[in-house]
Amino acid sequence: MDNELSSIKAADLKRALAAHADYWGLATSTGLLSAVPEHYFDEGPYRDIELIFDSGALLVAFMHLTTWPADADEVRVATDLRRLLEPLVASYRSSVRAVQLSYAFVAPDLAFEITLQVDVRGRTAQDLVDIAEAAQQLCAAFATGTVNRESAAGLIRGGAAHLLEGQREGSWLEAKSQEYDLTTLRGAISLAQAVARFCNAEEGGLIVIGAQTSKSHGDEIIHRVRGIAASRGRVARYHQVINHRVYPPPFALRVEQLGVEEGRSIILIDLPPQPEELKPFLVHGAILADGTTEGAFISVVQRRGEGSIPITAPMIHASLAAGRALLRGANSPGRSSDADDPSTSSSDAYLQPARHNSVARYRWTGNASSGPLSI
Repeated sequence: MDNELSSIKAADLKRALAAHADYWGLATSTGLLSAVPEHYFDEGPYRDIELIFDSGALLVAFMHLTTWPADADEVRVATDLRRLLEPLVASYRSSVRAVQLSYAFVAPDLAFEITLQVDVRGRTAQDLVDIAEAAQQLCAAFATGTVNRESAAGLIRGGAAHLLEGQREGSWLEAKSQEYDLTTLRGAISLAQAVARFCNAEEGGLIVIGAQTSKSHGDEIIHRVRGIAASRGRVARYHQVINHRVYPPPFALRVEQLGVEEGRSIILIDLPPQPEELKPFLVHGAILADGTTEGAFISVVQRRGEGSIPITAPMIHASLAAGRALLRGANSPGRSSDADDPSTSSSDAYLQPARHNSVARYRWTGNASSGPLSI
């Protein structure tokens, strides 16, 4: 069947369905797909993708099944599914015609009839089926229509990274077309800061290296996932830089090199939400306002939307003060320690504020034995 579909021009298929509708005096005409021999075709079985001529347009349609949401709000699920599909379908020069609740199924299944209006120019019938299958796979990966870090990572690991095309960068997703140049100080610091941003965020995040983005209505949209040239030892190098530059070491960090096509791969850096008691995560090194790098600074960054916000000196001081108060509470009643009193401390270590750019940066001026932040 696939060979036959590849040999049929989508424009010819559209004309054939239009002629069929006109002959029978119908408003619409539907083409079914089946792999059985032609003389058994009337009995099926049929594919779950239909090709439909309606009101001068060629459509592809399929059914999506999911479980009922806890709040029983099928309208919300339909809206989420449409929002999920629109960027992907638009990348195929097509659009989502409808996401309608189907009453052909009963609990625990919730079923939607999803209809896409496709552009037939320069395409075959197989191309139209491929668009529908990509939409089906995306719906299956994000069953409720909600895109999150875990489901996106699973999609990439499952060899379907191209389905991220059309998705926008956000609070948990960052895409890069080229990898970090880890042979330079700037490249190493840039990687460490990207990791630390997601460590300091609430949701964690994914860094996908090998995905190109473009600007659309103020958002960075992934428009192509082609990967970068595969290379041995890359994962180890990324781990080495992160371990050296990010403090404390991120919890449950995963760095993977995943193939997308022959000789090309994606680097996936997966950071689950980090325990609050480990925050803020610090970066050994900073990139200054004039573009230069400073290895003796400590930078602290946090992800918000597509960009970063600084973690300020008062925020860091509050965390340090809370920790010191906790330590004081662990002492015996009525007993104080000189270590808890900054005025009597014998250590000369402190964080000195540095020039401000898009991140908070501090110069460590203590000695190597002053504490865990020594560099």
